[in-house]
Amino acid sequence: MKLDQLNVLRAVVETGSVKGGAERLNRTQPAISQALKTLEFQTGTELFDRSGYRLVLTPVGKRVYLQSLRVLTEAEDLGQLIQHFEKGQEETITIAVDASTNLNALTPVLCKLQTDFPETRVVLRPEVLSGAIEAVKTETAAIAISPMSSIMLEEEGCDYIPLGKSILRNVTSPSLWAEMDHPERLSDMRRFHQVIASDSGQAGGLFDREIGVQKGQRRWYVSDLHTKKHLLIAGLGWGRLPEHMIAEELEQGLLCEIDLPHTHLAFDVTIYAFRQTQPIIGSVAELLWREFKALSS
Repeated sequence: MKLDQLNVLRAVVETGSVKGGAERLNRTQPAISQALKTLEFQTGTELFDRSGYRLVLTPVGKRVYLQSLRVLTEAEDLGQLIQHFEKGQEETITIAVDASTNLNALTPVLCKLQTDFPETRVVLRPEVLSGAIEAVKTETAAIAISPMSSIMLEEEGCDYIPLGKSILRNVTSPSLWAEMDHPERLSDMRRFHQVIASDSGQAGGLFDREIGVQKGQRRWYVSDLHTKKHLLIAGLGWGRLPEHMIAEELEQGLLCEIDLPHTHLAFDVTIYAFRQTQPIIGSVAELLWREFKALSS
């Protein structure tokens, strides 16, 4: 039994006749009839009831036809996969994404990637603080998306594209804010736990310190921002989160912004896509970079 015979069976069933199958496959009618007879000989049974004007599948023929569709689909998928690798397209591409990044901004690019390279396995690797730049430097990620300083990216020898801004706000629950009794200085908040997302990288260079954490501050550590938000809503501490993650909670009164006169105010950060300056880059990563440039412009 050959794939060609199963293709003939599908064409005849879908067009309803040997003539239609021949026209679809650009073959002669005798060639189509012979392929069906050979298939019936190999299966040991008649696949079509030929007593009427149109060919009608027998009960066994229906089962063979349905199974043949699954076989043909798998064969076509295999063919696409082989072509994918013959073109030098990556089997897997890893994108390091900082936890504070708004993924809604990346969705159009990811949709384009999935459409153009359906066989490439995409890994979105969550990182915090220095983790994204470390992933690029160690080549465990082809591209990273993270809030970053352009000066630092240049010092680290990266190509980079600004993708937009993100606002970071210090927040806590209304109950804890009331317990704080309207602090005026950062030192007034030492006895209230600050919830901090742990750095997923080695925290070297600029990250080799806890920015925004004062000496003597009570603190809890979490590995992701969603856990951090949960703790803040529960009144277990205070901390900084990107605005897109807490907009609804602020509107609903589940969180409130910490408003100190001079410190810990909201501030903007720039989100960058970045990679090594001279990467060994495949066609999938190149499409990503091109789409990020288009998004930036």
